[in-house]
Amino acid sequence: MGRYLTNRYVALSWAEATRLAALDQTPLGAIRYSATAELVHRTDWWAWWSDSLLTTAIGLPESCNPQGLSPAAEELITDVWASDSPGPQCGWALLAQVERVLQVETLATPPSAFIYLTIREQLLVELRDGQPSTLYRVWMGADEGYFCQVSTRRPDQGME
Repeated sequence: MGRYLTNRYVALSWAEATRLAALDQTPLGAIRYSATAELVHRTDWWAWWSDSLLTTAIGLPESCNPQGLSPAAEELITDVWASDSPGPQCGWALLAQVERVLQVETLATPPSAFIYLTIREQLLVELRDGQPSTLYRVWMGADEGYFCQVSTRRPDQGME
């Protein structure tokens, strides 16, 4: 399949990549290409590739819509992607390996002077290889936007 990346967009053909590069002012020489990248999963907002890269889905044709990740992986990735937080501490690749969420437990949240609503959760998940794993998800929200972080460390041990 192959994949072209501009500063903000993703494309499957050189012609589309140059069109998008003009929109986001990417110099033609700065367009990145991977000949071996295969699209594994796509939502309206993001795309997961065979080389473990998460990109925007903007620029991909609507007809190109593989669903190679589990619904649980899609939900976890979307939780972080749509938030105001950077990538998850545990890495996008680990979230992509989640087959299903087996249990969600809300953890006690210590009192805070912040005005943000904070929810801390412990997730028992099953990975694609059948192995169990424990993840921790922290939600923080205010009047505008929210923060969602997923980590392999308990929230009280710090999330980077």
